[in-house]
Amino acid sequence: MAIGKDIFRRNGYEVGWFSALAKVDNDEFYGFTGIDYEERLERAFAWGMDRAGVPRGVTRGKYSVEGSSIKAYKASALALIEALARKSPDGKSYGSVSFHFTLQYEEEDISITEELFGCRISGRKASLSNGADPLVDEIPITVMYAKLSTPNIQGMTLFDNRQGRY
Repeated sequence: MAIGKDIFRRNGYEVGWFSALAKVDNDEFYGFTGIDYEERLERAFAWGMDRAGVPRGVTRGKYSVEGSSIKAYKASALALIEALARKSPDGKSYGSVSFHFTLQYEEEDISITEELFGCRISGRKASLSNGADPLVDEIPITVMYAKLSTPNIQGMTLFDNRQGRY
């Protein structure tokens, strides 16, 4: 496949929910029902004295990952919390344990990996209501940074990573 070339898919398959696999520190989880995160690179214009009112330049920006959360069936949410608690110094404090989150999507000719680094649980929202639906917990997480990999380019970042620190 050519780099940056949009291709026609064999059999019309695009990646979707059923193409995804989620891992926390290389342990697979099957009961996740949703994963959200948003990368941002906030840039600022540098204004000067110019009749045209055009900026002189722009800053490199401030990178952040916001609005991150994992939604999971109650049993899977508890399994994640227990796994992290076991890694803490006291065996109970799951909110202070850092973890690596990986999402992999596979279809016939598509392979995508999204990685979230330096993740920590920052809350837990449980809800219960009358009905036949299974219980789902929402677990907000903080994320230090994210990387995207395809067969063509490994470890792509929204931020400037020329120093190779991340």
